[in-house]
Amino acid sequence: MPNLNTSPTVKKRILLFLERLLTHVNKESPDHEYWSKYLSVRWLEEGVSHPKLIINTTLKILTDFCQGITKQKLGAAITVEQMRNDLKVLQEWEILIDNRVKTKGAANLHFTLNLWHSSTEENLKKFEEEWDKRKFPNLENSSVKTEINYDNFGLIPDISQIYGREKELELLKQKFFQNSPPCKIIGIFGIAGIGKTSLVCKLIEQIQEEFPRVIYWSFLNPPLPLEFLENTSNIISQNISFKAEDKFKIKLIKFIKILAKYRCLLFLDNIDAIIEHENYREYSEILQAIGQSKHNSCLIITSRKIPQELESLVGNKTSTYFRELQGLDYQTGRQILGDIDTFHGSEDEWQFLIQQVCHGNPLFIKSIAHHIQRVHHNNLSDFLLKGNLLIEKIESILNSYFQQLSDLEKAIIFELAINRNPVSLSELEHNIIIEPDGKSIQEGIRSLSSKILLDKKDDYFTIHPLLIEYFTQKIITIATEEIKTEKFQLLRSNSLTKTTVPDYLRKIQINVILHPIIKNLIHDFQENNLSSKLIDCLKTLKHQPSGQIGGIAGNIINLLNILKNGHLIGYDFSHIPIRQVDFSNIRLNQVDFSYSQFFDCIFPQTCGSILSISCSQFNRSFPREELLATGDSHGMIYLWKVKQDGKLELSKSFPAHGSWVWSVALNSEGQLLASGGQDGIVKIWSITTDISINCHSLPHPSQKHYAPIRAVTFSADSQFLATGSEDKTIKIWSVETGECLHTLEGHQERVGGVTFSPNGQLLASGSADKTIKIWSVDTGKCLHTLTGHQDWVWQVAFSSDGQLLASGSGDKTIKIWSIIEGEYQNIDTLTGHESWIWSIAFSPDGQYIASGSEDLTLRLWSVKTRECLQCFRGYGNRLSSITFSTDSQYILSGSIDRSIRLWSIKNHKCLQQINGHTDWICSVAFSPDGKTLISGSGDQTIRLWSGESGKVIKILQEKDYWVLLYQVAVSPNGQLIASTSHDNTIKLWDIRTDEKYTFSPEHQKRVWSIAFSPNSQMLVSGSGDNSVKLWSVPRGFCLKTFEEHQAWVLSVNFSLDGKLIATGSEDRTIKLWSIEDDMTQSLRTFKGHQGRIWSVVFSSDGQRLASSSDDQTVKVWQVKDGRLINSFEGHKSWVWSVAFSPDGKLLASGGDDATIRIWDVETGQLHQLLCEHTKSVRSVCFSPNGNTLASAGEDETIKLWNLKTGECQNTLRSPRLYEQTNIKGVEGLNYETSNTMKILGAFLSR
Repeated sequence: MPNLNTSPTVKKRILLFLERLLTHVNKESPDHEYWSKYLSVRWLEEGVSHPKLIINTTLKILTDFCQGITKQKLGAAITVEQMRNDLKVLQEWEILIDNRVKTKGAANLHFTLNLWHSSTEENLKKFEEEWDKRKFPNLENSSVKTEINYDNFGLIPDISQIYGREKELELLKQKFFQNSPPCKIIGIFGIAGIGKTSLVCKLIEQIQEEFPRVIYWSFLNPPLPLEFLENTSNIISQNISFKAEDKFKIKLIKFIKILAKYRCLLFLDNIDAIIEHENYREYSEILQAIGQSKHNSCLIITSRKIPQELESLVGNKTSTYFRELQGLDYQTGRQILGDIDTFHGSEDEWQFLIQQVCHGNPLFIKSIAHHIQRVHHNNLSDFLLKGNLLIEKIESILNSYFQQLSDLEKAIIFELAINRNPVSLSELEHNIIIEPDGKSIQEGIRSLSSKILLDKKDDYFTIHPLLIEYFTQKIITIATEEIKTEKFQLLRSNSLTKTTVPDYLRKIQINVILHPIIKNLIHDFQENNLSSKLIDCLKTLKHQPSGQIGGIAGNIINLLNILKNGHLIGYDFSHIPIRQVDFSNIRLNQVDFSYSQFFDCIFPQTCGSILSISCSQFNRSFPREELLATGDSHGMIYLWKVKQDGKLELSKSFPAHGSWVWSVALNSEGQLLASGGQDGIVKIWSITTDISINCHSLPHPSQKHYAPIRAVTFSADSQFLATGSEDKTIKIWSVETGECLHTLEGHQERVGGVTFSPNGQLLASGSADKTIKIWSVDTGKCLHTLTGHQDWVWQVAFSSDGQLLASGSGDKTIKIWSIIEGEYQNIDTLTGHESWIWSIAFSPDGQYIASGSEDLTLRLWSVKTRECLQCFRGYGNRLSSITFSTDSQYILSGSIDRSIRLWSIKNHKCLQQINGHTDWICSVAFSPDGKTLISGSGDQTIRLWSGESGKVIKILQEKDYWVLLYQVAVSPNGQLIASTSHDNTIKLWDIRTDEKYTFSPEHQKRVWSIAFSPNSQMLVSGSGDNSVKLWSVPRGFCLKTFEEHQAWVLSVNFSLDGKLIATGSEDRTIKLWSIEDDMTQSLRTFKGHQGRIWSVVFSSDGQRLASSSDDQTVKVWQVKDGRLINSFEGHKSWVWSVAFSPDGKLLASGGDDATIRIWDVETGQLHQLLCEHTKSVRSVCFSPNGNTLASAGEDETIKLWNLKTGECQNTLRSPRLYEQTNIKGVEGLNYETSNTMKILGAFLSR
């Protein structure tokens, strides 16, 4: 978007524009009747605190409408271009929402104004306030005392001693204590090694009590600009709301508002390391915004020179202070040398060394002193006699040192620079691949330390940030040259990115090392030629000894992956050793890996959506490792070892249930595992020393649950197992005998969570009936019913001491209940989440509560203060389950986005993210001519298939961010595809042009279902916000909203004449609505199902309505009076989808039991049973001619059935992640990884 004009004149024009619109819509203008003929202006929600104004017109009419008032008050009538600019300003600031489906070339305007009041005067006053805040953010209440405690983000360097700088320290403190107002920007500049960081750290140590929060960012490992804004904002205030779709400027505005509201100190150390880096350019805008905005916070930066973005502020002495550090004086230099060792030399030699050679630079002094110690035996005269002394720049001295290094020493120093964090000797020995020259890595470190200053602490080595920066640049330069010449040394000995480091650090390595190398190479080769060059490099490695290749292949593949954006299809990577490559998000169809060796590589998992997660305290077979269990939507359970460094390693995966594993629980010793599934079965598994699994206990059929099991939990002593089910009951089982001891009844809706108290005497349960119940384990009686939540309670948890109970609810709150002498009292309610809370957990040490939500965030709360300490973001879908490690140092989470993430509580970073992969198909539909099939898939794609050949003819990719598609629908005219997803939006795709349009986000929760009207002009949608909306397809805005359902609306459909809409809901009802008048009340409610209603569909004659449900039935209803005609039973689990044949004689249903059943509508008899799917069937539809049925499901296939013979005539499947990937003869893969690759399409031999 071009730069927008936001001058004072524009402000005046927009005020007049708003005044004109508001006086018109409120009928306060004399020409109201005249202009009503030409433009439509109406209130959407009049009388509420934030009303919306809807405008329909053209740009020309809107300009004419405002010309009179602007000419009268500004002396010049507004032009069309000025009106266009002003509307874009309002849109950029999210006051204006463009509702048009298609904007390019559109003549009409249709937009919403998000206003503050209904009155004209109040709106204009509020807009002026907003203008000042957005243009120059200035919240005057920033002096209000905040209760946020002092904390550091990141580890501020521990500066126990600083040499000199007393004068500088005093001047800096004056800027805080004597300036009025205090400085808001302080810049410390100077050459590398001069002591900038040490000075600021000492300053912070002395002034920290002045700031409620001090945040330190080292730009040695820089966060990306968006990460910086989000993470810093969340640390200061967890009440800030960042949305995934927020633009950078919106997030920046929110960030500046926080700096104004909360007084904090930001320290950005070594910012010049990234200011000109391509991936970090937006930091320029951040610095400018901080410098030009009004706030009572303070930013301190260190850099070698003043960033260009701040140069304009240098003369502003009231709010900024910039100081360039000079070298230390002679006496201070002598003090540094004296603290290091006793050196021998004359006074003149000391003077010459400190002032002429080192220029008073403390890093130079320390480095040269270290060199004199090791090489010249503390003899200063000997050094001055033999050394190359007059060094003007730090690069010169480092270049001279570098020339003296052996290959082994270079490999070590490169490894320290690549890792960027302290590295152990064993890690160096593992990672460096170099031909032996008689020296070990340990000997190399010893010789290196005589030339370059190494920092060692607790057997870990690192180097000064200046050296990391210098050698990182060396790596980029050398690696670029090695690829150009195909003469490898660095790329052989060192892997430039590591799979063995935390995920956040690997991303930094990619950004600061690999991306610059790619940029250099593209400059020399162009992109297409570079790809060929990298492949040529790989070809030269074939059949060479592994030791000679080292890390070359892995480095080149990592570069190639960036260049090809994760698509390495058809490449030959055979007969080479491959090190340190993360293959988890790379598509590798038809790649040849035959006879290759893998070292420290990461591969994707096949896990689906993660529904449940549990961590054991310890496992006797692995006394130093915890076990983690996860259950997924594929019916699989995965067992992971939690390594000492926090990393997860897959130990075993196995099929546990026929469908979704809703809950898993490990007992405290990690020797027993319980699971509860969609199939209503409870299983207990024993885990032996070799991680073999034995299922040794099943409930007797007479004691089983009769609906999916949502929760399983062991008592602390492992004697009892409790299970909670959607059949509204809780059962307590004897672990030893498998006998059901108690069935607890009392909840009025399905049970979501159960947990034992630490002493095992009580059981708490949460339910969709909005209550929490406390039960006696001994008697099975309900002791207490806790009320207060306004929506379902899906999770409950006791604290480790049993004195607190926490509950998470669909009302977006967490309630804390105290337990005193058997009485329960709600002592606090935690707010901050913006949607349903699915999971909560207490940390074992009792200090924290973690919560996971539909709002895509994980929040960490202090049990003591009840404050939100951190908000972890980055998820693509809801967090279904969370748990703490037993040492309370990590949070482990599972999400519907198929990820398992390991978060460090100490540094607030994601240490590891494991991604699953699935192509399961949620929806399938025929085109009107029957020649094409359209499917929506779990891999975020919509595919168009040729019905004749079964081949994919087009792929529409969802690229905005991680989106789970729920349904796709094809317009009857065959031109459009509509899709719904968890991101609350409806998207339209033009099949002819592949263009995508997004409807205005009217729904407040995920959109479950969608359907086109017969004339393709309207859409109906059902949402998790319990509403049904009717949309205009051409104009892209909502025509009508229906709001009678009491729970999620899971299915919608039009009658064939387009006059009626049927909707099915989680509230177990079907409602019938008319769209022919202004009524929003339903015509009729159909009752009879005992579970959620997943699908509703009209017969072609409009006389009948079919529905399917959780209750395992398919029902047929009379439309005119709501009478139940028939109920078909036979499915063994949920029935996801129903479809009438075109003639209305047959009804097809697809179920969670992996079967398709064809029913005779008239007789109610089962006509055909189709059983070739291996997992849940999510969608069925008839072809327009009625001869073929298409079915799709979680086994990732679409099947086409000949209805005359009942045979499957074709199976359609998109290429899997490793389709036709050759892994014959490979080494370095364990059984689980090899098996995963085969499941994803790899083969061992032809």
